Amino acid sequence: MNSIAEPVSTNPPGPGARRSWFPWLWTVGVAVVCLGIQLGPSDRDVKNFFIPVCFLALVLGLTGWVLLRSQYPWRKKFVWGVLPWIVLLTLHSQIKLVNNGDVGITDWRWRWSPTPDQELSVPIVTGSVEASWEPNARDYSAFLGGGYWAEVNDVQLATDWQANPPRELWRCEVGAGWTGFSTRADYAFTQEQRGDQELVVCYRINTDNPKGEIVWSHSDSVRFDPGGAGGLGGVGPRATPTIFQDRVLTLGATGILNCLEMRSGKVLWSHDTLGESGIANIMWGKSSSPLILETEKQPTLVVVSVGAPGASLVAYDLETGNQVWAAGDRCSSYATPVIVELLGERQILSVNEDYLTAHRATDGNVLWEYEWPGNSDSDASVSQPIPLPPNRVFLSKGYGSGASLIELSKESDGNIMALPVWDPPIKKVMKTKMCNVVVRNEYVYGLDAGILQCIDLERGKSHWKKRRLPAIGHGQIMLIGDTIVILSETGELILVEATPDEYRELASMRVFPEEQVTWNNPAFASPYLLLRNAEQAVCLEMPLQ
Repeated sequence: MNSIAEPVSTNPPGPGARRSWFPWLWTVGVAVVCLGIQLGPSDRDVKNFFIPVCFLALVLGLTGWVLLRSQYPWRKKFVWGVLPWIVLLTLHSQIKLVNNGDVGITDWRWRWSPTPDQELSVPIVTGSVEASWEPNARDYSAFLGGGYWAEVNDVQLATDWQANPPRELWRCEVGAGWTGFSTRADYAFTQEQRGDQELVVCYRINTDNPKGEIVWSHSDSVRFDPGGAGGLGGVGPRATPTIFQDRVLTLGATGILNCLEMRSGKVLWSHDTLGESGIANIMWGKSSSPLILETEKQPTLVVVSVGAPGASLVAYDLETGNQVWAAGDRCSSYATPVIVELLGERQILSVNEDYLTAHRATDGNVLWEYEWPGNSDSDASVSQPIPLPPNRVFLSKGYGSGASLIELSKESDGNIMALPVWDPPIKKVMKTKMCNVVVRNEYVYGLDAGILQCIDLERGKSHWKKRRLPAIGHGQIMLIGDTIVILSETGELILVEATPDEYRELASMRVFPEEQVTWNNPAFASPYLLLRNAEQAVCLEMPLQ
């Protein structure tokens, strides 16, 4: 019996069949790109940015193929191409990603729920404290203790925390913000955001209350929020208070400069520095602390970085609050000005948006400048200038810029030249994004894109660089004796020996929950270490040698 041959179709495969390989190829391609970014040399914050970008590209590519190129029936196209976006957009309207730190710290909250600072009450404490608050050797009276880097000498930490760990004295909830503590005697001062109130708060250090003790508070009815509640950058004040004599000087995130009586928090005088200058705020808010400038022929001055044309720096009389001088035309960045003597002349060094500018201490006039590219809305300059008398200054910066050592010289006409010592002038080392460095015996220690590094000052050569898990990230560091104290971005306290030989970790302990971003500078009023982030503050009694 003859069989009848089945007809063979000569129709070419449909476009859906021809492209059935696309979902697999697209998935593998996006995964390879994402892996390449993670293993590449980019800063961690850049890597964290591209992770959701890659995920979005993956979803867009797959759903686009389902809707436009596949031969699925319309019901399956709806299920696989449309329904996922409806679910994602619905969740996006109700849930927000908050506290996105640069080491990938994430926290999810309902979009319409109050933030932690909005849930806190505003303390109303107005009583005056009559105790004597005379200065003493253990005071940590300003940002970085009032020095060029955070350093406390004449004391050594005990580093065997297995046998003798730090003792938690108290822990309390605090309002949002990235400000640190400054201390006088048995009192600590910081700034906080609680709801719509920006506060200056005085805490008692040595208290028996395990939840802390507020002595007084001052509030201004302002709220700084650069990117919506919970956005990267966070809400609240940034600048650490400055203590001088019986005064507390603070600069809020919106530019409010307050001079407060230290014992009571009473306002002695105040200025809206941005409003009076007629300029807008910078993206991440005013972050530099007030600088105290003592002179022989003038009253004591309070110098602040304003960043207006003709008023890059502004000096006010400490007693009266009257403006004494204004000078410079550069836009502010985020570093605090410092006072130093270089080439035999007192100068105020200010890291601005795109220059390091030196102002004469007597009248604020600009003496010299060094180009230090930056943009206050993107690649911001945050790290302090490090004067190295008689004629050098060390600079560092994140966003891939690195560090530079500059040397000053005076020409025959009296003009000052600032030239780089290293070749090339900007090294791809010590890329300090939101932190500062410490210097010990001609070596610099700091967080290079979130990784602890040691370099020498003379050549800018890296002696070691240590990746660590859990990551340090863009935390903060200080020197206590011969020990580097690190408060990591994820809330871990770490001790490292200050030596150029190798990375030697001595001890570590967790202080804050890992999901809470910690960018605040520590303060040390021996034997007490004061730590905080945007949600909690802790006082630790440190074991000493």
